[in-house]
Amino acid sequence: MNTNPSILLIFPNPIATIPGGLTYVAKRFKQNGFDVSVLINAFRHFRSMDSIMDEVVRVKNPDVVGLAFATFNVIEVYRLQQLCRSAGFFVIAGGNHPTIRPEECLQHGADLVFRGESETAIDEFARWFKTGRDPAARKDLGGISYVDVDGRFAHNPKHPRLRDLDALGDMDFSAIDLDEFRVADGSVKGLNAVSCGRGCPFDCSFCSHRDWYQYAHRSADSIIQEMVTRHEKYGITNFWMSDETFVVKKDRVHDFCDKLLALKAPFTWLMGTRVGTVDEALLKKMKQAGLAQITYGVESAHDETLNRVHKGYTAQQAYDTVLLTGQVGVPMYINLMTGFPWETPEHCEANIRFIHAVDRYVNCFQLYGAVIPYPDTSIYEEYHEKEGFTDWWLKERYQDAGMVIYQNVANPYKVSTYFQRNLYDDTYVAEDYFFKFTPEYKRAVARMGLVIGRKAIEAASSSRWRKQWRYSLGVLSQRLYALHPRLEMKVVGSLKKVNRLHETRLTGQFIKK
Repeated sequence: MNTNPSILLIFPNPIATIPGGLTYVAKRFKQNGFDVSVLINAFRHFRSMDSIMDEVVRVKNPDVVGLAFATFNVIEVYRLQQLCRSAGFFVIAGGNHPTIRPEECLQHGADLVFRGESETAIDEFARWFKTGRDPAARKDLGGISYVDVDGRFAHNPKHPRLRDLDALGDMDFSAIDLDEFRVADGSVKGLNAVSCGRGCPFDCSFCSHRDWYQYAHRSADSIIQEMVTRHEKYGITNFWMSDETFVVKKDRVHDFCDKLLALKAPFTWLMGTRVGTVDEALLKKMKQAGLAQITYGVESAHDETLNRVHKGYTAQQAYDTVLLTGQVGVPMYINLMTGFPWETPEHCEANIRFIHAVDRYVNCFQLYGAVIPYPDTSIYEEYHEKEGFTDWWLKERYQDAGMVIYQNVANPYKVSTYFQRNLYDDTYVAEDYFFKFTPEYKRAVARMGLVIGRKAIEAASSSRWRKQWRYSLGVLSQRLYALHPRLEMKVVGSLKKVNRLHETRLTGQFIKK
């Protein structure tokens, strides 16, 4: 019996910020007596799957390899999974994609798949693993999928969702190499993130979190205590409420604000939410309690798109929410989407009109390419057969789809150009990744992207000449890329300030208008 087994937790998808969920997983394994190591494929220290495998075998040599991963780049992740299995390691998998496609994950090398929330399942797995790994006893592990002794897939019922999130305590960063996420100003991306709840009560057609509809939240006391601890340990004063359902329970938010005000701590905080979740009283209270920025996932200013993606509000309501927030004086980011299969140039023009109408209240607009039909989403189920992208994540062409566009190491010549990072990214529209678009629509998306990109550049600097220089550089980048991608990378990439400018933008250093 192995009473102190070792586990190496790997996040193999390239990522720019610390994956907060993995810190909870690492903490739970530690609490169950495992010697825990963590390997994250950070953008600034990118590793190929072969180099990760080399570290697994030569450096770590754990009893268990645990992989947590998303949908993009899954071919390479599955190759890593199979290499680990072939080398004799016990392989477990969890995260969004394994939860949605457990059988696929088992077919590609996993011994066990953890579906959904994993804390209680980790407790049971730890006891099972330490006491001999009896194959027959796998049926008693809640929320686990595996291949039984007869070669059939088995999916054990899940445990009830956790309701007392306060019991989970704070994130544990002790196993994370923080320097791998340190940016130019010295801050660590993700170290200021505070998870305030789990789940989402909404039903957006492009979201794959159907498994997480039931919403649970932490208490105000628990959230504030983690902020205090993070401040004492790391000096953090500006926090990011990382779940976008923070304000779903308004009474909890009022309680949080009252207690934070009573604490008189020098804290500011950022949050994201959807239209329709705030009112004037709540906005004023949050601002008084240190709210420094709110990001609205408006997605579209056209009622047809809002209706078809099940947002539950109208373009007028979006305008009213932004207007109210601006009048209260809370700085804003606005997220917009494009590339829905039913859209026409008019949808883009509606977005442009909306941008101009609310611009004086908004610090920055953000457009991150086209919608991606992730597995288990309504939009995937409706279109994958007719558009021919069934199981697209298992096809080489799509391996960069969904990767953070500004540092796409999987396909750097497509979506890591200066103009796509700093003005807009229209790759998935321009190249008809999933849906076929007319030339007129593609041109409309490009116009919309330039409007957004110019406003983002204006927000990033108070200097008129710097704004013009950055915008002109973006136009140059776009034209060079049209001639040849490598030419863009060679000419624009040779400018030493480009990456620094981009990194500054990523840290959210936007001036208040």
